[in-house]
Amino acid sequence: GAATLLEARTQGAPSRNHAMNTTIKSILLAVALSASAAVSTTALAHPHRTADERPLAHHPQARARLALAAHRHPELALAIDLRRLEMLYRKTGQEARIVAMYEDLMQRTQEPKLRAFAERRLKHAARVADPEASITELRTRIDAKLAKLR
Repeated sequence: GAATLLEARTQGAPSRNHAMNTTIKSILLAVALSASAAVSTTALAHPHRTADERPLAHHPQARARLALAAHRHPELALAIDLRRLEMLYRKTGQEARIVAMYEDLMQRTQEPKLRAFAERRLKHAARVADPEASITELRTRIDAKLAKLR
């Protein structure tokens, strides 16, 4: 009776839990692949970025670690604020203010880490301001690297 009916139901058809597990696994795989693609496209879109220029992680634990590090290292807190201001200037089309901001920082501090940070950002601003020169420089580097590979 009932046992035979139960056996007939379970034979040949996957169980409800199996179907649910397969669905969940598919969803998790899709999420993992999309997250991986987002990370890799960011890295590919900006291969010249150094570690401190890459976007901050959106994970809450990463934010907490960053907040703690900024609290312990005031130069890091200052660099974070400078980058935020730089992004706002860039969004509003005020690139000249970015250069002025980092030049002002160079004049106002002797802190080696902050000076190195400002120098990197000024180099980046110069590349953004003159894309033709950057293109020429990159083509020259590519040619030199290809010559070494031959």
